[in-house]
Amino acid sequence: MFHRIQQYPLVGANGRWYRPRAYADAQPDGTSSGWLVFFPVGGGSAIAPPGPETTQKTLDALVVWAAGLRPVYLEGALARAIAVAKEPFVIGQLAAAEYGALADAEELERAAAVKRSAADLDDAAATVALADAERLRRKRLATEEVLAATEEAAATLEADVHDQEARNARAIAAEAAARRRSARAAATPLSRGEAPGAKKK
Repeated sequence: MFHRIQQYPLVGANGRWYRPRAYADAQPDGTSSGWLVFFPVGGGSAIAPPGPETTQKTLDALVVWAAGLRPVYLEGALARAIAVAKEPFVIGQLAAAEYGALADAEELERAAAVKRSAADLDDAAATVALADAERLRRKRLATEEVLAATEEAAATLEADVHDQEARNARAIAAEAAARRRSARAAATPLSRGEAPGAKKK
């Protein structure tokens, strides 16, 4: 069961600001694991490093650990969280599995090729080998298609993240420009010879 034990000042990376918070996760053996989670200012999905930062014997010890974290540690944890967020865990795992399946299919296809060579003297065996080779070829093509779709999904997700960051940056720039124009208008000097508060005749 996660519960928050500490909140820290904002930390920034890649032009964005995040609110770091430390959470405790009680373990069955009585220890407590400490996690750092970063919440983007202005909204968006929270990010976190791939695993707990520490495991302490007691919750009190974990609270002491969390209270002692310095900004440089939080910046390092944020960098690790951003690196993980660029390739979502599920998509990364799926890509690895598909690469493994592709390698297995290629190995089976090579084995089938050896069998075809040995079956040249037996027409029936050659027919079976050819059928196996065709099945394996189709399996390899299907695996490659799934892999391509997985990589496309990852690229699309990363592009969406960049688009959102660009929109946020443009909004901040527009707000800053509006504040600059307001400040410039407020700083415009009065006309020469006109006293402040004087009424025109």
